[in-house]
Amino acid sequence: MEQLKELPHRHQQILAFIPNGSDAMITRVELVKLSGLSDRDVYQILNDLTMKYDIPIGSSRDCNHYGYYIPMNESEKNNGIRSLEEQGNTMLKRAEKVRDADIETALAYKEKYKLSPTNIPVQTTLQFNYERSVTPLN
Repeated sequence: MEQLKELPHRHQQILAFIPNGSDAMITRVELVKLSGLSDRDVYQILNDLTMKYDIPIGSSRDCNHYGYYIPMNESEKNNGIRSLEEQGNTMLKRAEKVRDADIETALAYKEKYKLSPTNIPVQTTLQFNYERSVTPLN
């Protein structure tokens, strides 16, 4: 184990919120709410904790079990690595598609599906105001 560096206050705060082990992960949205920081700041701090301070932060993007955690064993650490590698591969594939894509195609789609008064989704609220009167039958 190397010498521990002093963490900035906001980094300390985020680290304190991240649970030990993958059984009880915390999402970035939850970290934003708990810390009062912006999503971008939380993302940057999570990155700093690993890249600047060598703190392994695992993550999972499984639809039923997702969030950040401090790995407690090699298995959890490897699961976090696998998740990051999958995300990286997906991003590289997307970058290749953007590189190969035709800008004119994007503009043609934008023109075909541009928003106009006839296709803008709207929410309509109906309000009824009844006044009831009773007239005797004679």
